[in-house]
Amino acid sequence: MKKVEAIVRAERMPIVKEKLRQMGIGGMTISTVSGWSKQRELHLQWRGQPVAYDLLPRVKFEIVVPDEQTDKVVQTVIESARTGEHGDGVVFVSTIEQAFNIATLDKGEKVII
Repeated sequence: MKKVEAIVRAERMPIVKEKLRQMGIGGMTISTVSGWSKQRELHLQWRGQPVAYDLLPRVKFEIVVPDEQTDKVVQTVIESARTGEHGDGVVFVSTIEQAFNIATLDKGEKVII
C-alpha cells in the first residue's frame, strides 16, 4: 500500500476531490493547511500598501491506495491541481506497512478497499 499526500491550492480542492471520487477512491482525508515553499512570499496590495504573506493557504489530501493504483492517483491529482503557475503544490508518495480498521478489526488492503 502507498500513501499519497498532495498539497494543492485551496481553490483546486473541489476539482481534485471530484476526480478522485470518479476514480472510485474509497476514502481520503482533506485538511486545511498553510505553509511556504521556494516561492516564500506572496506579494499583494491592501488599501494601496504592499503586503507580503509568507504562509499561504493550501489544502492537503491524504489517500492510502493499493500499490497498483498509486501512479493513476498521482497522475489524477497532478492533472486536476495543475494551473501551470508557481505554487501549484507538491505530491509525496510513501509506503504504508500496515493498516487496521478499528471497528471491524480488518487489516491490510481490506481496510482501504
